[in-house]
Amino acid sequence: MLKIRLNRRIGYVGGIVLAILLLLYLAYRCQPLSQKNMEESTVVVSQSSYYQIEVNGKPRIYFSDYSDSSFVGGSINKDSIYKRRIEQHGYWVNRFSIIPSCFGRIVIGWNHKPSRIVNLRDNHLRKLLFHSLIQMDAELGGLQTKRNELGYYLRVHSVQDYGYNKIADYHAMVVQQMDSLQRIMKVVHDMTLSTSHLQIRQINNYVIQPNANKKTISCNRLKIYKESQTVLLQTETGMTPFGISTRLTIPKAIDNLKQHHLLHPKSVGPEIEGIHLSSGIYKGETQKGIPNGYGKLFGNNGSFYDGHWKRGKRDGFGIYVAPNEYLQVGEWKNDIFKGERLTYTAERIYGIDLSRHQHEQNNKYYHIYWNKLRITDLGTLSSKTINGKVDYPISFAYVKSTEGCTILNAYYLTDYTEARRHGIRTGTYHFFSTTTPGAAQADYFLKHSKFNKHDLPPVLDVEPSDVQIAKMGGAKVMFRNIRAWLERVRRRTGRRPILYISQSFVNQYLPLAPDLTDNYLVWIARYGEYKPNVKLIYWQLSPDGKVRGIHGGVDINVFNGYRNQYEDFLKRHCF
Repeated sequence: MLKIRLNRRIGYVGGIVLAILLLLYLAYRCQPLSQKNMEESTVVVSQSSYYQIEVNGKPRIYFSDYSDSSFVGGSINKDSIYKRRIEQHGYWVNRFSIIPSCFGRIVIGWNHKPSRIVNLRDNHLRKLLFHSLIQMDAELGGLQTKRNELGYYLRVHSVQDYGYNKIADYHAMVVQQMDSLQRIMKVVHDMTLSTSHLQIRQINNYVIQPNANKKTISCNRLKIYKESQTVLLQTETGMTPFGISTRLTIPKAIDNLKQHHLLHPKSVGPEIEGIHLSSGIYKGETQKGIPNGYGKLFGNNGSFYDGHWKRGKRDGFGIYVAPNEYLQVGEWKNDIFKGERLTYTAERIYGIDLSRHQHEQNNKYYHIYWNKLRITDLGTLSSKTINGKVDYPISFAYVKSTEGCTILNAYYLTDYTEARRHGIRTGTYHFFSTTTPGAAQADYFLKHSKFNKHDLPPVLDVEPSDVQIAKMGGAKVMFRNIRAWLERVRRRTGRRPILYISQSFVNQYLPLAPDLTDNYLVWIARYGEYKPNVKLIYWQLSPDGKVRGIHGGVDINVFNGYRNQYEDFLKRHCF
């Protein structure tokens, strides 16, 4: 009996203790949340989104986004799709206010809301795909111009040129992009023609950003609270990670998110890392928040710059490539492209051009000593980067034959013959006159010039002044006569002539006749430190070079390429 009374007393005491503990726990749970409680409940969630198009219920193609009435960033491989990513602030929450019932639940803001296109079906979706196909075709055209520009650079440069390896890497990337885009276009084209059932879905993935030495935790979306623009997530396992505790309820977490976004409007991370500029996104070194040092700019128009910056502007060596634009590789100053500065070495291919001025100077006659010819100086009109001593062989020589319809170079036959006899690749050029028809000048040139086996293609030297062009009737008339000369010589010799022009002529007049650069090789005279920024075969870099064996200044020219490209040029264009 005594034992029973004792047990009852212990039971009463135990019950009272449990009741007191329960009351204390309830009092604790009902206390206002402290800042520390809030911080213990916070979590960072990374959300990634993309669109998935299904054919008869099966995923067929993926797009990273929808913009300007078309899909962008497509892929036929889900793992390689570029996903829109965003990092955002959230809270662990309990299902019930008093009882610990988190079970891996999180409240975050509702971001990457699905576009209305998710409601499209079949024919309406096919129309959207067709419009996207048109956009992709335009994108493919832009990539093709990039590939052409990069390929041209690789053809006329070698690994010893600064930046060559970067161009080669970017060229490989562009080729890969084109191959991928063509595969995507094939799939989209087939979908627009098929009669299968099409459907589009937006796929969202949520991942908890891990702390040190912890694995990422994936989450599923349970519910969307449209009124508060928030989302309820739950970990895939339905479990809250060990060590996490929370006293927040869903309504309280939603209120806290509102306050957090008011205090931290930029708490939602950028979808693309980097500094957002008006022209694109910059990734690289900075100073006071602006580009400074080395970095890359991914332009909004599909352009790409990889190079050096100074106080927010491109400055130093850089590479710029964009759809439907010329490739620009070289030096930049204050955001302006100055051009490519060559490093002159014995590996490059050098040549000269000759006229009576190499024989007659100040009423005196000078002989050319052909067995002594070596280039010893590249001229003084501009600064040049030279590696080693200037003592270069002459690989090619052009000799003036005629001018207009009346002038002959008295030294043409001698210089032409001697150059060939000494193993120098030789070509003949004509000086264009604005006073006689182009076809008549061509006939005069053909009558008095030599075109033997292995000779270089003929050249038309065009150097008229603005006054001379105006007197002959303007640029339109001039180009008509130039075309007549080029076409007549091409038909008679079987070789396409080269057009010799100055940099100022390129800037002022050549845009009026784009067909000339499309159909003929160009030789440019530019006496500056930077290489002409057009596609060319020769660059006349100075008029005052020095050649052992020739009296006075000599025009020095460099072939646009190295030995392999030069040999290919000789095979394709010489007689």
